[in-house]
Amino acid sequence: MIYLGIVSMIVAMGVTSVLTPSVIRLAHRLGAMDLPGGRKVHGGPIPRIGGIAVYFGFVAGLASAAFLAGFLLEPIHVHVYWPGLVIAASVIFLVGLADDLWGLRYYWKFAAQIACAVYVWYSGFQVDTMSFGGGQELVWWASLTITVLWIVGITNAVNLIDGLDGLAAGTALITTLATAVIAFKMGNLGVVAACVALAGSLLGFLRYNFSPAQIFLGDSGSMFLGFVLAVASARGSQKLPTVVVVLVPLLVLALPLIDTGLAVIRRLYRLSRRGRQSDRMARYVLRNLNHVFLPDRDHIHHRLIDSGLSHRGAVLILYSVGLASALVAFVLTFVNSREIGFLLLGILVGTMAALLAVLYFRVRRIDRGVGGTASPDSEPPTDDDAWEPPPRQASTR
Repeated sequence: MIYLGIVSMIVAMGVTSVLTPSVIRLAHRLGAMDLPGGRKVHGGPIPRIGGIAVYFGFVAGLASAAFLAGFLLEPIHVHVYWPGLVIAASVIFLVGLADDLWGLRYYWKFAAQIACAVYVWYSGFQVDTMSFGGGQELVWWASLTITVLWIVGITNAVNLIDGLDGLAAGTALITTLATAVIAFKMGNLGVVAACVALAGSLLGFLRYNFSPAQIFLGDSGSMFLGFVLAVASARGSQKLPTVVVVLVPLLVLALPLIDTGLAVIRRLYRLSRRGRQSDRMARYVLRNLNHVFLPDRDHIHHRLIDSGLSHRGAVLILYSVGLASALVAFVLTFVNSREIGFLLLGILVGTMAALLAVLYFRVRRIDRGVGGTASPDSEPPTDDDAWEPPPRQASTR
């Protein structure tokens, strides 16, 4: 298995490394460039279809693992190639690529994500245990609902944090390696194979994506990464004790989940605040609920930049948050004492809450004129009912 994992990672890393320069040239030829301005923090046009290289590196790594497993591991019936996951992830990749090239409305992307989540659930990738007590399995409709919500939520959470050079790819790499180790401990070798292939692909891509980036993941890459990580993290911890099976995936994916939760709360609050100024608040909120899915410049990574940190400094801090969350997940998985695990969880949550509070108040001081300017994209447009975003701006970020 170690030999198989090394070969899979090297193949994935090599394919992605070789393909990425060609994808950069292709993006220039197609005009698939992410332009600076507004909520963007980069200074010039950057290719935004890096997901092509990540996708083909992943497929090559997983295919090589499947090929070798067919010869080396057939006697013990180890299955490492999951057609259901590859088919659904390929659809997600193509939908994201279409958005990168031509722009798609957010509801089309959500529809594709839901359909693919249902498909992988039908293929056998199911969240089937959520009990905190006796450990009984969920009925099929509850399993389907939770699985779809988890996959769609994580897919968009990874998409949301793709705002700084190397942030989404590096965070996904940390998450992938953590998931692989936990899945190996649980004997979920198929999850290990998928994670190793994805980790190799990300290692090959980060060379070009870390600050200063030569290419971005784009929706083709961030949606694809989120989808694969959602399936792998849920499946990889299914043999853990009932409480831990819920907490481990949440901890491994803590950073994108926290950022997404804060984004939803922030946008709903602003929408309700503006709604209170109208005669019919409920009607106003319902008519403009699509603003929850529109981009802004108030994510955690934006706030770190606004607080005075360098681009690389902000990314490295967020990498540290991901590593700390993975460490607590490891403790819950490998240490028999749940008390120690929950103690570390409490420390992690308290520390992250304190950091967010300090960051919030520091940026508020800067926004009030103590040393900076307010974010121009913080509020939705004034004429909410008449405003319609251009196709490229209709993003889930």
